[in-house]
Amino acid sequence: MCYHISNTKKEPRKLEDRFNATFEHPEAYESYYHFNGWETKNLYIIRQEDPETIDFASWGLLPSYYDLSKRSEFLRKTNTLNATRERLFESQLYSQFINWQRCLIIADGLYEPHKDPGVKGSIPYYFQMNNHQLFAFAGVYSVIDDGINPLYSASLITTEANPLFKKIHNSPNSKGSYRMPLILDQSDEYEWLHCDDNQDTIKTLLHTFTKNEIEAFSVSQDIFKRVDSNRSDILHPVSY
Repeated sequence: MCYHISNTKKEPRKLEDRFNATFEHPEAYESYYHFNGWETKNLYIIRQEDPETIDFASWGLLPSYYDLSKRSEFLRKTNTLNATRERLFESQLYSQFINWQRCLIIADGLYEPHKDPGVKGSIPYYFQMNNHQLFAFAGVYSVIDDGINPLYSASLITTEANPLFKKIHNSPNSKGSYRMPLILDQSDEYEWLHCDDNQDTIKTLLHTFTKNEIEAFSVSQDIFKRVDSNRSDILHPVSY
């Protein structure tokens, strides 16, 4: 599963140039070295309905018209930080959104835990593209009406782990499955937003993954502790 990401680009223009989309409120943009999905920071998403705009979204899809102030309570009962690829079309919740409310979730890195019998606790590994470039997770989103302006919430889609992710995130989930977030190849991002409800195309894209080379290295265990880990040195390699 993927509950920890980064978006370290200080300038919103970096995201706008990479995705050919604009922020309506760039002044509200904040970068982060570490975003734990249970926190209240914003994801930056591009919605199927408006692919030329970068929007803010809460991490963890909530049912439409849900009270956003009760987000933490909902996530404790129903963890929607991630959406399992294999259940998207059959889930009572996600099947409402996979056809018409897909999104790109923008990031430039993610963290996954690794178990080593010689080390107490999990060892966090940081994954990034060459040159620490921006990329997009495949996601789905909901629209929450606060009575004034629409608010958004989103889930990041996970799929079966490839050898790299399986080697590092080496603890399977309760069903014995090894997972990784679905990172779209840049060449597939347009299709993800524009193929409408063509289920054959959607399902094909759900079985793709970025062709870019990904590197991973171990970082501070502060990632998984109750300390301030949203700091630049959290990305420094640490040997165990």
